[in-house]
Amino acid sequence: MRRILFPIIALFILASCDGEKEIIMKEDQPFTFSVEIDTVTIDFKDRFYFMEIYLATATVSPDKKFLYNLNISAPNLEIIDLDKLELIEIEPMEKEGPKGIGPVVFGISITQQNELVVEGWNEYRVFDSLRTEMKTIKIGPNHLKGDEMEEGERFEYYPVVSDDGSHLYAIYKEDAGMKLGETKGLALVDLVNSRIRKIPIPELNSLKQFIIQNQYGFEKGESSYIAKSKNNLIVSTSAFNEAFVFDMINDTLIHKVFHSQLTSEAKKGNSTNESSSEEDRNATFKERSKEVKFGKFLYDEQNEKFWRFSYDQDRMIGDSIVLKTVLTIFDSDLNQLHEEKVGYDYSYYQSFFKDGMLYSYINLNDEMAFVRVKPHYQEF
Repeated sequence: MRRILFPIIALFILASCDGEKEIIMKEDQPFTFSVEIDTVTIDFKDRFYFMEIYLATATVSPDKKFLYNLNISAPNLEIIDLDKLELIEIEPMEKEGPKGIGPVVFGISITQQNELVVEGWNEYRVFDSLRTEMKTIKIGPNHLKGDEMEEGERFEYYPVVSDDGSHLYAIYKEDAGMKLGETKGLALVDLVNSRIRKIPIPELNSLKQFIIQNQYGFEKGESSYIAKSKNNLIVSTSAFNEAFVFDMINDTLIHKVFHSQLTSEAKKGNSTNESSSEEDRNATFKERSKEVKFGKFLYDEQNEKFWRFSYDQDRMIGDSIVLKTVLTIFDSDLNQLHEEKVGYDYSYYQSFFKDGMLYSYINLNDEMAFVRVKPHYQEF
């Protein structure tokens, strides 16, 4: 455990949806921070849990009391009590048919009413609390009312579903044609009335410069993330030290640009195009791995703080890259409070805050386990 006193200056840009911008500077007060770390395992009652995809098809209930892990092979839904740290139920599911989860599953969400939302390919299947009824919401041209989804547009994986299950929030992008890989903006979907509103974020198109495409058309680029806190939606990327905050109450979009003293502010870009050789692409991948990478925003409801882990080159040992992990802490309005180099990390697929602690999934000798990081704050 350690304590660091570290003043931070945050720079951000305020922009309403009609394009007006205002530059604001804010200097925060000194901030001390320390953590306690432990590891807990889940009692699966002599059963094996579904671990083939690192809990990518798992989610936490809105009250953070239960973890739902969808076994897409069985299929069934494993329900874990996070207070008791044990498996309490396995719900049988169907693969096909009128109540099937579908042939492809990318992720799931659970609502306050215990409804299950299953993310498939350009569709979302919503199961009632008893799993006896299911409705399918298609995403694409002519499927939703409101703003038109153009041909080739799709949602990025891992959207956010509102706690009451009435809305879905996602990043939308281009997945075909000359605009392949163009990240366009934020989509707000009314799941009750099948209506969509699109909020363009032109700055996200800068991610296209990082795409590396092979001769078969498969692409690799930078990630975009979406998170939610109270009445705000946060869109960010792995390439730039910034975030776009949509205030759903005031209908405004805020572009916040942060500053780090411990990492670079952005990746360099200038990727290899699809006509390059495999050797050139591999060389680009290697160079790209040395550059900064920003993680997703994680919200701590109890302490009203956001955490974000970032990675940048620390040093080289021969041909091997040694990365450093940097934790940045923000308040609930995404004003930057603190950053420091840390010796712990989070799980990309399954990390969440519960009772003021960060839970990050690990597989511990074929047992489901979580590393818990409990922060202690003192703000002056």
